[in-house]
Amino acid sequence: MISQLSQRDRLALLVGAVAVLFALLYFGVLSPYQGALARLDARITTRQQQLVEVQDLARRYQLLQRVLAQADQRIAQGEQLTLTSFLEDLVKRYATQENLVGMRPQPASAQGDLRQETVEVRLEKVRLGQVVQLLNAIDGAPGYLKVQNLRFKTRFDDRSQLDATFTVAAYRRSA
Repeated sequence: MISQLSQRDRLALLVGAVAVLFALLYFGVLSPYQGALARLDARITTRQQQLVEVQDLARRYQLLQRVLAQADQRIAQGEQLTLTSFLEDLVKRYATQENLVGMRPQPASAQGDLRQETVEVRLEKVRLGQVVQLLNAIDGAPGYLKVQNLRFKTRFDDRSQLDATFTVAAYRRSA
């Protein structure tokens, strides 16, 4: 049957067969392969982004673990600390006993295995520098102490002096 065709028809048939073969190869093999590669490249990019996120989460987790260990260490250091006497000693060191108007312990509260003891301290006729030194000493104290509330009022009789009220919380492990 092909032998009955003319040379020109055979050439056209050969070119057509080669074109069909290339089309089959392109659409049957090459195009799906390129699509699969593109999908795999997209998955690689997605997985790399997820890996970066997981590494970031791991770094944040390790940082939080270190912060938690430091907090536990500070809590353990302050187990023997009596909050009211410690604050009274600090007030005597950075201000005077006359500046201390009152110290009022608040009811203790518990959250999980931590117990929070709170004391409200009222000072009158103190200078800002004295209060700053006192707050720095509280921040650097043994144990885990936190100033929760802090209020200042300037005095009417001497504008360079303040009345300060602040609440200090100490955290301890529940027994």
